[in-house]
Amino acid sequence: MTGDLAWRFMSMIFMTTFLIPLMGILLLKFTRNITNLNMEDRKERVFPFLFNAIFYGATTYLFWEKFRFPNLVTVILLSVTISIVILTVITIWWKVSAHAIAIAGATGIYLALLLKAEPSDFYYAVAICFLFCGLVGSARLKLEAHDSKQVWIGFLVGFFVNFLTILIFN
Repeated sequence: MTGDLAWRFMSMIFMTTFLIPLMGILLLKFTRNITNLNMEDRKERVFPFLFNAIFYGATTYLFWEKFRFPNLVTVILLSVTISIVILTVITIWWKVSAHAIAIAGATGIYLALLLKAEPSDFYYAVAICFLFCGLVGSARLKLEAHDSKQVWIGFLVGFFVNFLTILIFN
């Protein structure tokens, strides 16, 4: 990927997976559909997660079908989309740690890439991700944002969904 194409790619990823979902959540806050950005109430989390799931799904479709990016890019987007859909479905009935799903998802992706591309330089990335799993989980518990069951379920969902998606589809 050339420098200009890489820049365009990173800009598109940033806009479609961060900037636009953030604007949607801020819009929900300013229209008082959510009381705060922490979304401590489980019921307030469903609509923002659903919005993000739809947007990630659309982004995955665009990258897969329209832009023809490399398979690994679209498979990673697919695994993240599946994680957000599962997060949304769980959130309808129960509160689970989205932070745990996210960091464990990154860990699952790096570990699957390590297993598929050995020898590789992903050893350090996997080790750092496991370290961050501990830090993120501890922080969620320390902040009393979640109980240990919500954090552990988040880790399991994030890790296995992303790990298996990369192994199967990449």
